[in-house]
Amino acid sequence: MTDSSPTSQQEQNKELIRRIPEDVFAEGNLDLIDELYAADAIEHNAFGNQQGRPEIRESYEAFLTAFPDISQTVEDIVAEENTVAVYITSRGTHKGEFWGIEPTGEEIEVQQMFFAQIEDGMITERWFLPDSLSLLHQLGVIDFPPT
Repeated sequence: MTDSSPTSQQEQNKELIRRIPEDVFAEGNLDLIDELYAADAIEHNAFGNQQGRPEIRESYEAFLTAFPDISQTVEDIVAEENTVAVYITSRGTHKGEFWGIEPTGEEIEVQQMFFAQIEDGMITERWFLPDSLSLLHQLGVIDFPPT
């Protein structure tokens, strides 16, 4: 018999969400998207909205192509009911086209946050909030702060 208390469910939700940075991105295991996301899940991010596993996978593939050595460290994770909030640090090298920016070879270290909604053990919606200003500055695309 499994414990379905709120604390147990929140811990399960956190473990599910950790698989995105720790398995999908760290291992490049995009097949896990089918295990983690509901079929009609919605992903909100800097690229716009992707709906459904194929579109979400395409977005992840584009990011992994641009930063093939990406690593993501979970700095903090909080769960309440069916929502999980995560603060991560991403590190990698810009080796492929990203947002129309040709590879710069620059190394990045960017803080990011995301919130995920979970139903029946699957991600149904995720809001990804990157520090795009810092990322573009580290890629040498913008001068920040302006001089």
